Amino acid sequence: AGMATAYLLEQQGISYQVLEADTSYGGRFRTNTSYTAFPIPLGAEWLHVSRDEFTDIVNDPSVDVDTVTLPYSPNDTAGFYSNGSLAITPVGSAVNDDQDQKFIGSSWFDFYEKFIVPSIRSNMQFNTQITAIDYTADKVIATANNGTTYEADKLVLTVPFKLLQLRLVDFTPELPANKRNALDKATIWSGMKIFLKFTEEFYPTFLNFEDSETSDGQRLYYDAAYGQNSADNVLGLFAVGKQAEVYQQFKGEALRDYVLQELDEIFDVKASATFQDILVQNRNEKPFARAAYLTDQASTPTSRVMAESVNDKLYFAGCSYTQFTDWSSVHTAARSARDAVRELIR
Repeated sequence: AGMATAYLLEQQGISYQVLEADTSYGGRFRTNTSYTAFPIPLGAEWLHVSRDEFTDIVNDPSVDVDTVTLPYSPNDTAGFYSNGSLAITPVGSAVNDDQDQKFIGSSWFDFYEKFIVPSIRSNMQFNTQITAIDYTADKVIATANNGTTYEADKLVLTVPFKLLQLRLVDFTPELPANKRNALDKATIWSGMKIFLKFTEEFYPTFLNFEDSETSDGQRLYYDAAYGQNSADNVLGLFAVGKQAEVYQQFKGEALRDYVLQELDEIFDVKASATFQDILVQNRNEKPFARAAYLTDQASTPTSRVMAESVNDKLYFAGCSYTQFTDWSSVHTAARSARDAVRELIR
């Protein structure tokens, strides 16, 4: 959301500066390029909507968006494990061309790095964690954790929801009561991604459980190497909410052994017999995330309240600050940025 906002301000010729708490750009969609022959998305992994979203983000018809994505096929396999029994069936009509497309040979991070970052990189400042925002006077004053202050006419805040919920940013005056209430009542899901490399592919495209989709969270094993030009067999595990917290109890070898034991039970010990390597991303341990995202079960007013600007000086953009009935994905973050910039320049 921060990069999308800056990019749109750049296109409008508006002076801006990006203050990034972390050591580099990317937020929660960092990518690992050393684990296997193709990029491993440690955060956002899929395009959940039409490819038109790419051109909407770039916002320049002269640019050829050559990012390759691949939709899933009805012939792909879906497994369901319950009560000690594994049933595998074709995915069938549950997929279509506009949902859950995989990036091939790249990632969301690569898309932003290629099409968005070049025009805004010179205005990015890293290792700058904003801990206080004063919007009392005509100018907005943002204060970093080292005491340095930054002054602007307007400020667009793209801090993850969880950090605001933890009150890691002090506001003067306080945020409006409806925002504070939304923060206090919201459930932010924990987040975990695990990737396992094997010498053979013994698993279906998707593997679901009885708790794969609940009001408390989600979990799904999936073929992370799907469609890639690679001989590596990589199985991914995506878990959020209570389901993620089960895995977050373990670390290091204990986590590896727990996951392999879970898969061995399903696939007759093939996981342990063919295991090569593991890669883990625990969102809760990332200091500038602390969690995954706003629960899918949240009410629409939660994100809409959080998206509202304050005093024509303080604006909000991010995957959970949206004015529509969708949140917690890259495309919603980009759309929220467009909304914030449209309001800011009106």
